[in-house]
Amino acid sequence: MLEPRERRTIAVAGAVLGAALILAYGILPYARRWSAREDLIATRAEQVARLRWLAEHEPELRRAAADRIARAGSIERPRLLAGRSPALAASALQTLVQGYADESGVTVRELNVAGAPDSVSSAGTQAIPATVSAIGDIWGVSSFVSRLQHGATLIDIREIGVSPNPALRGELLQLSLVLRAPYGGARGTD
Repeated sequence: MLEPRERRTIAVAGAVLGAALILAYGILPYARRWSAREDLIATRAEQVARLRWLAEHEPELRRAAADRIARAGSIERPRLLAGRSPALAASALQTLVQGYADESGVTVRELNVAGAPDSVSSAGTQAIPATVSAIGDIWGVSSFVSRLQHGATLIDIREIGVSPNPALRGELLQLSLVLRAPYGGARGTD
C-alpha cells in the first residue's frame, strides 16, 4: 500500500506526463499546421496583389517594354575580342579575364589561354579557348561570372564549377571555368 505522499507524487507525475503528451501530440502539430496555413494565405494574398497591380498597369508596362526594345537597337552590342593574330587575341583575353577578377575581388590561381583558336563558327569567327581557376567569396565569384557574361567583350562560358575550397576553411569558394572568346582575327575589331 502506498502512502499519501507517494500517491500525490505519482498523481503529479501522471498529470505532467499527460500534459506533455497532449502538448506534443495535440497542440504543437495543430499550431504548426495553423502557422503553415497562415503563411500560405499570406503568400497567396501577396501573389494576388502583384497580379492585380500588373493587370492595372499592363498598358504602362507594355509601353515601357516597347521603348526598351526600340532602344535595344541603339545599344552597343558585345564586341569580339580584338587582336591581329591569335596570340595577340589570347593576350587580350588574359588581360580582360584578370581585370574582371581584380574588379570582383577574386584571386586567379591559374589562367591558361591558348595562343591558337580552337574552332571556327559558321560565320567564320575564330574563338580563343581559356581555362580559369580562381578563389573568392560568394559575392566575388558571382560578380566575376557576371562580368564575364555581361561585359563589353563577348565571352562564351562553356563549363563552370563552384565548390568549397578544401585547402582553405571558411567561406571561400573554388571556381573553375572553361571559356571561349571569339576574336576578329586579321579584320581587327579594335
